Amino acid sequence: MTLQLARTCAKGRVAEIQLSCGRALVFEHARDVPMEFWARGFSDTPKDFQYYELIEQTMGSAFEYRYLAVFDQTKRPVALQPLVLTTQDLAVSAREALVRFVAKLRTLWPRFCQGRMALAGCLVGEGETGAIESVEIAIPLVAEALEKYARDQDISLVAFKDFSTKMRRAFSYLSRSGYARLAGFPPLTLELNFASFDEYMAMQLSRATRKNLRRKFRAADEASTPLALEVWTDAEQIIDEIYPLYLAVAQTSAIRFEVFTREYFLEAGRCAPGKFRYFIWRQGCRAVAFSFCTIWNGTLYDNDIGLDYAVAYELNLYYVTFRDLLNWALSNGLRRYASAPFNYDPKLRLRLQLQPVDVYVKHTSPWLNPLIKVLAPLFEPARTDPVLRRQRHLLR
Repeated sequence: MTLQLARTCAKGRVAEIQLSCGRALVFEHARDVPMEFWARGFSDTPKDFQYYELIEQTMGSAFEYRYLAVFDQTKRPVALQPLVLTTQDLAVSAREALVRFVAKLRTLWPRFCQGRMALAGCLVGEGETGAIESVEIAIPLVAEALEKYARDQDISLVAFKDFSTKMRRAFSYLSRSGYARLAGFPPLTLELNFASFDEYMAMQLSRATRKNLRRKFRAADEASTPLALEVWTDAEQIIDEIYPLYLAVAQTSAIRFEVFTREYFLEAGRCAPGKFRYFIWRQGCRAVAFSFCTIWNGTLYDNDIGLDYAVAYELNLYYVTFRDLLNWALSNGLRRYASAPFNYDPKLRLRLQLQPVDVYVKHTSPWLNPLIKVLAPLFEPARTDPVLRRQRHLLR
């Protein structure tokens, strides 16, 4: 056994993994990890200790969480790698024809292309290694710890999820060690290097797109009951209005992944006051649109959207929310707008820039991993979206 129980302390169980050039401790809860790891490994990201604890406490039904604290052979801390443990349907992001084929095979083998996975990274969004030393030093040790932990837990697949392609050189060890590299669903960004939304349209959008947007905004502005924007820092008084709007979008998405709980939106504003914003668009007294955003280091992160589909198309709410968020960001001195993945066609028309991410996948069995490397590209997330398929040269 490579995994042994190191100790049971008041904070919870801590397991130890012996590595070829160091060791790793496996913590069950974010709060059990020494704060030095969080302070040194996650000081340059909005997804810090508070965020991981929020996810752990509000998104626990379908997921388990672990935290690998990795040390080198001189006992110096090297990295803190958050893990998500889940049963993953590999076909969830496959193309429609492959999904139908897998569905037929599951009439004979119900768990075909489903398996227990250990994902290094964040449940939602771009992954972080929490490297204290250089990433090049950290990755071999983190990968060894991840694979040994997975084998002892009878987990067959391991993955590094949604790490920026800018880190490929540092992650080259994974490709040399049997991991298949796939293009993930990229987030998008827009530099706010303009003074107003009108200037943005004039500088960056095509004539046809400008004309289309002005028509959409006129339709919204001329509605019998005008739209009004509210900005909140806490969701306690508005949760019963915003959560149904969020579910209306999340549960009708073509690709279904994690759906955030009501408690997630409630607790976010409580655990990190001032870090999150809840934007609500009302028509009269009725909430018709919602956006949940993070404010960090000069960037507005547009995380989640909610819409009332009874009026969403009539009022062009998607574009209204985008315009109003950019205007709010500009008026508050922010320099960058970042959008979550998906809905790529309108975002690219609005000149948002793709920020490619990689997914590295490996089977813990050396006999089965060559087959995984052959089959994995069929399930590549970026192949699912027809818009991304046209952009694959930018993602690979």
